[in-house]
Amino acid sequence: MKQPIHAIAGRREMTPERVVGIGFVVLLHIVAIWAIVTGLAPKLFHYTPPKDITLIIDRPQPPKVLPQQRPQPHQRVERSTLVDRHIVVTKPVEQIPVAPQDPQLFGDDRPLPPAIADSAALAIAGTHSLPEYPALARHMGWEGRVVLHLTISPQGIVTGADVVQSSGYGDLDQAAVVWVIQHWRYQPATHDGSPVESETNAAVVFNLRNAG
Repeated sequence: MKQPIHAIAGRREMTPERVVGIGFVVLLHIVAIWAIVTGLAPKLFHYTPPKDITLIIDRPQPPKVLPQQRPQPHQRVERSTLVDRHIVVTKPVEQIPVAPQDPQLFGDDRPLPPAIADSAALAIAGTHSLPEYPALARHMGWEGRVVLHLTISPQGIVTGADVVQSSGYGDLDQAAVVWVIQHWRYQPATHDGSPVESETNAAVVFNLRNAG
């Protein structure tokens, strides 16, 4: 018994005729699809244009210019300060001189007492006597003038005496210093009405004609 022989056909080769046939078939499919699309489109979409169309153009408006306000001719601006967009005009304050002793300044109508002038120390004449003549100076005939620089307390007492010009004799100078400190008195100097310490110069003359 013979075995059946199965013949297997081999793959066909791509000949030019076969390529042209395939391209023609593809072209037919494209044409058919285009015909379907163009034929159905007017039925699916129907466009109705509007009857009246109004074109509105929005033009920008020019900015409004406000008129500038000018100051009045009769007004004079001394100094201006801008506060909350308003002009505030201020004038300088006039200074009124006031006397230091004007009673109106303190609300008192009574007149103020006059200022008290300062005074220097004044000698009390009854106390300014001549010192006793030293015995040796009288015997030797010495004479002279002694100038002393005195310090006077607020009570009018001589608290110090310095020789600023000598008589030329120590005994006469020493006698003048001791006598003036012990006996001479003054009315004290004053400042603002109160007694104060002061200084002054005084001269003591020794003359044998005036010796007791």
